[in-house]
Formats: sequence, C-alpha cells, structure tokens
Amino acid sequence: MRISCFLYFFLLASPLAAEAPLSAIDWLSIKKNDVESSLKSVEKESSDTNKDIQVSTLSSDKFQSIGLLPVYVTGIPTTIWRNSSFNDLTYSFKSMPTFSYPPIQELVYSLLLAEARPPLDEPESYSFLDVRLQKLLSYGAVDPAIALIERASPVPNSMVPLLFDISLLSNNNMPACDPIFKKRKNRELQGELVYCYARKGDWLTAHLILKTESVLGDISEHLISLLNRYLEVDFEVDLNALLPPPSLITPLEYRLYEAIGEPIPAEYLPIKYSQSDLSGDNGWRAQVIAAERLASTSAIPENQILGIYTKYNTSVSGGVWERVDAVKSLDTALELNENFEEILQNSLEVFSKADQLSLFAKLFARRIYEQSFSPKSKKIAADLLLLTNNFELTEYYWRSEDIRFGLVSGDFSNVKTKNETENIILKVFTDPKMPFLVEQKLNQGKLGEVILNALLQFETGIQGDLKDLSESLSTLNLIGLNNTARRAALTHLVLLNEKQSGVN
Repeated sequence: MRISCFLYFFLLASPLAAEAPLSAIDWLSIKKNDVESSLKSVEKESSDTNKDIQVSTLSSDKFQSIGLLPVYVTGIPTTIWRNSSFNDLTYSFKSMPTFSYPPIQELVYSLLLAEARPPLDEPESYSFLDVRLQKLLSYGAVDPAIALIERASPVPNSMVPLLFDISLLSNNNMPACDPIFKKRKNRELQGELVYCYARKGDWLTAHLILKTESVLGDISEHLISLLNRYLEVDFEVDLNALLPPPSLITPLEYRLYEAIGEPIPAEYLPIKYSQSDLSGDNGWRAQVIAAERLASTSAIPENQILGIYTKYNTSVSGGVWERVDAVKSLDTALELNENFEEILQNSLEVFSKADQLSLFAKLFARRIYEQSFSPKSKKIAADLLLLTNNFELTEYYWRSEDIRFGLVSGDFSNVKTKNETENIILKVFTDPKMPFLVEQKLNQGKLGEVILNALLQFETGIQGDLKDLSESLSTLNLIGLNNTARRAALTHLVLLNEKQSGVN
C-alpha cells in the first residue's frame, strides 16, 4: 500500500464520541506485513485444531468495512451509511461543493476516508466505494484515493481502470500497470496496456498491440495517434495528431500529451490534475498554482505549501508571485525578527485580497501569535489562530464577555452578544434544539445523511440564511461534533468580520 505517499496530516479526524484532534499518521504507520502475519498465524492455528473445518472468506462487498480511518480514530460508526438509500447518497456526494471553511471540508474528508460499510441497497459491489473515490478526486485528493482503493485489496476487477487513472494523476507518475497486465485480454483496456508495456520498456509488444488495435478499432483514433507519437514509430503526418486536445481528456491522454512534449497546463483542467504539478517538473509557477488550488480544498498539508512558496527566489512580480513574495518576506521576518510588524500587515493584505486568509492562517498564525509584540499584531494573530485547529491557544487572550472566549473555552456564562449572528451562535451552544427532520433521520439510523445535510445547510447559512446556520450548528453540536461546530462558528465570525470591516 502506498501509505508512505499519503501524508494526510492536514486531516484531523473528528470523533463523534470524544472529539480530540487526532492524526491519521499514527495508525497509518502500522505495517501491512505485521497484520498479514498475524492473520496467517491465526489461520494456521485454526487449521491445526480441526482439519475437518472448512474455512471460506466472507464476501467483502457485503461484510467488509472499507476505509483508511478506523473507528477508534474517528468515532464514526461503520454503519453510518448502512440504512441510507444509495441513490440519495450518490446525489448528495455529487452535488456537494467544495466547502468554504476548512473545518467543514476536513470533516468531509473524515467521512470519505472513514471505515464504513456500503448502503444495504448498493446495486453492485463497490459502487459506493466508487462514489467516495470520485468525490475525493473532485477535491484533488489523489493520494488518499489511491490508498483507499487499495484497501479493497485485491483490487476488484471493476475498479482496475479507475485505479490506473488515479495512479496517473499522482505526482510520482507511477502507473498501476500490474493489474492492467493481469487483465490484458480486456478489450476496453488495450490503450492502457500499450502504455504500460512502453513504460516497462517492451516497445515491440506495445507497438504490435497498437497496430492490432488500429485494425480492430478498440482504441479511438485520437488515442491511437497519441500512442503512435509516444512510441515514435509513425512519423507520417496524422491529422488526428494535429487536432487540439478534446475539452475533456482522460488521465492517460494527459500523460501522453506531457510525454510527447505538448503538456496541457493543469490549471485549466479539473483540480485532480493539479496533483501532477506538485513535483515541480512543469516549472515553479505551475507548482505554486497547483498548491494553491489544492489548498482551497484542504487537499495538501500546509508545510508542503510553505516549502513550495519558499523554494526559489522570484524575479517577477504580480499575480501569484505577489503571494510568493509575501510568504518569503514574512517567513524571513519571523526568523530574523526584522520589520516584522510592517511585513505582517503587507502580507495579510495580499492574502486577504486573494480571499486566502484561511491558508495564510494555517501557514503563519501560530508563529505570529508566539512572536507578536504590539497589541495590534497580537490581535491579528489571535484572530488568525481561530481559523486553525490551534484555536484553543487563544483562550486567555479573549475577555469572558466575548463570544470568541465562549467558543474557545466552552464557557458561555459571561458572554454578551453584539449582533444577530452572535445571538444565534450563543443559543446553539447554550440551548441547542434538534430539528425535527434530523431527529427522524437519526431514529432511522441515517447518521451519514444527517451530517451531510448539516454541512450543506451550513454552507447556505454562511451566505446569510441564519435559520440554516442555526440548525446546522445545532445538529453538529448535538450529534457529538462539537469541536467541528465550534471551529466552524469561529471561522465564520472571523471571516464575516474581515469582510465587513476589511483588514485593520
């Protein structure tokens, strides 16, 4: 399993029972070989005890929970989707946007990656796993998607094409060819087979298959043209090769265009293609743009973003380079403690103007808070920390009358509100009420649907629908996602105030 590639430490699992922030790294470090050895020893012991007992494997699609985050990490029960309609869940996931606030987006990742059984009415084995994988890809979370599909090991035949596509999207560009070789007779995978033989170095076999398929017609003419140019065996002018790329390309076509020296900029493609630019092979600008796109969906850890921002010295200005310069300047100012206050203000304005304040907070909030000297910079740092999972560090900064103190500490006894939004938030955490429809769905065992609906309600709530804001936060609070509810409320207060008053 390619767990080493999956450093999903930006994702804080949100346990439903006791919501202490936990990292996925602890359990990901468990060696697969140790588990396999344990299973083999148990199997041998059972066999020695009674030779007459016949052992058969339970069908994984019926009984096995598939996921990366175990129950003891998330607190999310494996039956979270069991009683919901497959069609309803599919619609919910497909229509689900990229959420504006990181705490909500991180919870979505927890739901997608948690060990869970499929709905009882799943039409075909692994159909729900496919829905989860497609959603991860829509956020650009390629490496977690690879790790998740491999948890269904051995990878089911129906998912081999998807595994191959996902592997091509990864920035290490190591295609999953072994399953393709095992299914070499599959007429729908002949293009993939040609590519894999070429990557293996067996150019003759790749060429023979391609020529055969040119006659049989199992590969599109456009793909045949690309493969011919990739194999460099046909130097005649091919009209198909001169045509511009189609508006929707496959991962294989994307890699072929790259290989023949005509790369398609990932910034103009769906976000799942941005992962390939993180390697830096397509230049620093492409790498920075990819990092920022993936940061917008919380699909990249902040230390990797910081490393990309500070990788080189800039020689141009404007656009993305303005943010690169801001990061490098502030990073240097924090290390040398020179011109800190002025550079902080400038950097904050740059990221606020680009609507990337949450990203800025993840990169610098804690360091700024620990090194702030003036009351003004301390206030800025405290607000920024509220946008991160280190919000509790600010508990002693706020007055007890401030709603932010209540959300950080959990003590609302002295809180005095200033506006309707604060009134609603205070009521949510001091006198929460379960919406009737939510209670109905919980009684039906549809916890997953309840969470998804609450997240969608919150997104409309922050756009101005205060009823949805109230119901969504109340639901999250009452079903045990108190930490997520608090972080979401804090994020909303900070960003709402920033929009209304601008950067101070």
